Amino acid sequence: MASFSFDTSTVAPRENNYELLPAGWYVAQITDSDIVALKSGNGQAIKLTFEVLSDGYRGRKIWAQLNVRHNNQQAEQIAQQQLRELCDSLGIVRMNDTAELHNKPIQIKVKVRKSDNPQYEDQNDISGYKAAGGASAPSMMTPPRAAAPAASATAASSPPWAKKNAA
Repeated sequence: MASFSFDTSTVAPRENNYELLPAGWYVAQITDSDIVALKSGNGQAIKLTFEVLSDGYRGRKIWAQLNVRHNNQQAEQIAQQQLRELCDSLGIVRMNDTAELHNKPIQIKVKVRKSDNPQYEDQNDISGYKAAGGASAPSMMTPPRAAAPAASATAASSPPWAKKNAA
C-alpha cells in the first residue's frame, strides 16, 4: 500500500453524470474531430466529439461517427448525407479540414438507441442537425429560386454570434 492523503472537502463534486440525455434538440458545438480507419478495415470514419451548450446539460459530451469512406456504398452515402446536413447547418460549403467544424454552435437532435444486447447499456446517438438559430442554414448548392427566401429569413433572425455569409 501507498500512503496518500485526500480531503473530499477540497474538491468540488462532479457536475456531469453519465445518465443518457433525454431525446430532443440541444445546442452543442464540436470540440474534437479525427479521421480514423474503421476497425473492420472497410473504410474511414470522421469521429466527432460534441459538447452540449444547453442549460441543464452544459458540458455533457456526445459522440458521432460518420463512415464517410466505406466498402458498402449505401453506408458511405448515408454518412456523406449526414456530413452534408452538418455542414449545411454550419454554413460550410467546402471543407478542407475537420477543424473547420469546431467551436461553432449548432443544434443536434439526440435520440436514445436501445441496446439489443443485455451486456451493453442504451446510448445516445445524433440523428439530425440544424443551424443554432433554428432552421437549417441555406445551402450554396440549392437552386437560387429556393435559396433566396431562406437566405433573407435567416439573415433577419440570425443570432449575434452567427457568421455572416457574403452573397
